[in-house]
Amino acid sequence: MTSREFFSNDKIRAQALSDLAEIISIPSVASSPDGIYPYGRECAIALDKAKELAEKYGFAVENHDYRCMSVLYGDSEKEVGIVCHLDVVPAGDGWSVDPFTLTVSDNLLIGRGTHDDKGPFIQSLYVLRYLKENNIKLPFTVRLILGSDEEVGCTDLDYFVSVRKPPMFSFTPDSEFPVCIGEKSILALSVEFGKLPAGIKEIKGGTVSNAVPGSDYAIVETDKVLPEADGITVNGNRIEAKGKSAHAAMPEGGVSAINVLISYLIKNGLADKDGYFGLLEKATSEYLGKTLGIDETDKDFGYLTCVGGIISTVNGSVVQDFNIRHIPSTSYEEIAKTIEKTVAPYGGRVTVGMQSEGYFVNGDDAKIKALTSAYERVIGEKCEPY
Repeated sequence: MTSREFFSNDKIRAQALSDLAEIISIPSVASSPDGIYPYGRECAIALDKAKELAEKYGFAVENHDYRCMSVLYGDSEKEVGIVCHLDVVPAGDGWSVDPFTLTVSDNLLIGRGTHDDKGPFIQSLYVLRYLKENNIKLPFTVRLILGSDEEVGCTDLDYFVSVRKPPMFSFTPDSEFPVCIGEKSILALSVEFGKLPAGIKEIKGGTVSNAVPGSDYAIVETDKVLPEADGITVNGNRIEAKGKSAHAAMPEGGVSAINVLISYLIKNGLADKDGYFGLLEKATSEYLGKTLGIDETDKDFGYLTCVGGIISTVNGSVVQDFNIRHIPSTSYEEIAKTIEKTVAPYGGRVTVGMQSEGYFVNGDDAKIKALTSAYERVIGEKCEPY
């Protein structure tokens, strides 16, 4: 059976959709450790489901202490890696369907993880299934690596390379084709400001640092009659704001609920525009980092993005988290120092969190050429890496 016959077979396609539906149904958002599960129970359940699916088709599986998992095809010591992840960002608001039920509509597959990255896992598994069922031998072993911490920090892969030798070459179907040959660096940091204004008792919003927040709220104490407004609901002393969530890597279509809320608090005299609330209002109204003084552009990578994903109240002080995707040639230390200078006059103190170095691979590299030429042979169109 040719690959085209295999992947266009109605029975095979139905099985693939059924397998995808099973893995989509698991709300595998990485969370705090739970016993032997370093990223929480749901991420562990997703890995167990992946193991079940892989073994159903006759593949050997290695569980790397519930941090990640390997599905193996072949017996050569030389390995090529395919890296996917089964954790997802929180579903957020605004879905027209259940995000954890696979919906097929107008040739679209809808559900949290269909594109990032559970769908690519099923596609990769079925590539291995095609090779196995058609007895196609390769000059290397294929190791399909399934992570559980990609959306938060990739400590799963750090652990993998501590227990297994990395494959001689790896790629990930967690992007667009043709081939992505560069990615920005990532810096997560938090800024702690002073005490809350007298009329505000608590402010809290956002679910993950790497997403434009879709909702947040403030608890206030005031004699003023507070009006409702666009994106604002007032229920007694609780003010709730709604925005539009978006991934921190692509924030262009998002609307920050934190910005909606802070703007409302300032407009209604509950916060001072000249204080740190004014700084936060400006910083969350844009995603280029101009307010913090860190904006930059590059011919290969475009522009830096900066998203204030989570705001919280800690011991009576306001803490704002930022997720920054920056040009790899700029160090995270330089960016953190610039932000420190910006927030210092407002009493802000910076704590640096996760850092991830970006990369750039020349498009003429032989490994990149192998991927693009395969794409051209199968799809039949010229492509350039990006």
